[in-house]
Amino acid sequence: MKKLTVVALALTGAFQAQAAEVFKNDTTALDLYGRIYAGHFFGDKKELDADGKIKSEYSDKQGANQFARIGAKAESQIQSGLKAVAQYELQFYVNDSEKTVSDNSDNLRTRLAFAGLGGDWGTVTFGRQKGAPGFLADWTDVSLSDGYGNEALGAKTDTFATNRAGSVLKYSGLFNGLQFDASYKFDGGDTEDVGNKNSDPAYGAAIAYTFPFNLSIGTAYNVGLRQQDGEADAKLWLISAKYDDKAVYAALSYADGADFIKDGQDHTGWEAALGYNFANGFGLMALWNKQKIEQSGGADFDAIDYYTLGAQYKFNKNLRIIGEYRINNLDSSDSGKLNVKDDFQLAARYDF
Repeated sequence: MKKLTVVALALTGAFQAQAAEVFKNDTTALDLYGRIYAGHFFGDKKELDADGKIKSEYSDKQGANQFARIGAKAESQIQSGLKAVAQYELQFYVNDSEKTVSDNSDNLRTRLAFAGLGGDWGTVTFGRQKGAPGFLADWTDVSLSDGYGNEALGAKTDTFATNRAGSVLKYSGLFNGLQFDASYKFDGGDTEDVGNKNSDPAYGAAIAYTFPFNLSIGTAYNVGLRQQDGEADAKLWLISAKYDDKAVYAALSYADGADFIKDGQDHTGWEAALGYNFANGFGLMALWNKQKIEQSGGADFDAIDYYTLGAQYKFNKNLRIIGEYRINNLDSSDSGKLNVKDDFQLAARYDF
C-alpha cells in the first residue's frame, strides 16, 4: 500500500472513530490527536425589564461549552539534517444546537494550518499558527477548564499575531534551554477588513531560557501595523516567568501595551497561575487575571479583574472531570459593566 493511501486511511479513521492513530516508517511520521470537551457554565442569568433593558447584574458566562477537536502533526525526511513539517487542527463547536456549518459557520474553526522546514537549526513555517509571543502567553494560559484565563495580557487569537493568526511566517529555535521565536504576519489584503486587528500586518520576537532547576524566564515584543489613517501602531511587551517540576506549577506574566487594545488606549495586564498535581490524579489550580486601561481624555479603569479556583480528577491519561469557580472582582459602578457576577463551570474532558 502506498504511503499516501495509508495516511489518508489514518486521517479518515481518526475523524470517524475519534481515536488516535500513528503512522511511521524510516522517513515519515504522522501523529493524530484530539479532544472531546463537554462543559457547562453556571451563574446568575440576565434579567430584562418590561422595556427589554437589563435590570440587574448577571454572570458573563452562561450555558453550554462543548466541542470536539482533531489535529494531525506530520514530518518527513528530505535529506540528512532537513525535514518537512506540518500541522493541522480543527475544532467543532456543539453547544445547544445541531446546526450545520451553513446554518452557523461559527461552529467550525480551523485553529492551525501550517507547513515548513526543520532541522537542528530550528524550524521555519508558514500558515495559520502562533506568532512569536504565543509560547510565553501560554505559560499562564493553564486554566483547568476551557473559557477562563488568558484574557489580561492582550495576547489573543487573531490579535496582531500575538497568538494564533493566519498568514504568519515564523522561525523557532531551541538551543540548550534557550528558545528564540521571530514572526511576521502578512497583510490580510482585500479578503479581510482593512483596519481589523487580524488583517493588519504585524511582527514580533520572543526569547526565553529554562534553567536546570525548572525555572524559565522570557520576554517578547510585538508590533501591529495599523493601516487606518491617523491610528498609532499597536505595541505589546511581555515579561514572563514559570516554574514547573511536574507536581508544582507557578507562572507570572506582565504585559505593557501601547495603543494595543484600541487606538488611544494603553493597558497593563497581569496573569498568574499556581497549581499542584497529586500522584493520585487529583489536581488544583488557581488563576489571577487583571487588566487596567489608560485612555487619553478619560479616566483609567479596570477592564478585567478576577480569580479562578479549579480542581480536576484524572481517571487515566485520557479522561478527567473538572470544576472551576470564577470570583469576579469588577464592580458595575466602576467598570460600567453589568456582567460582573461570579460564575463556575463543570466539565468532562477526553483526550486522545
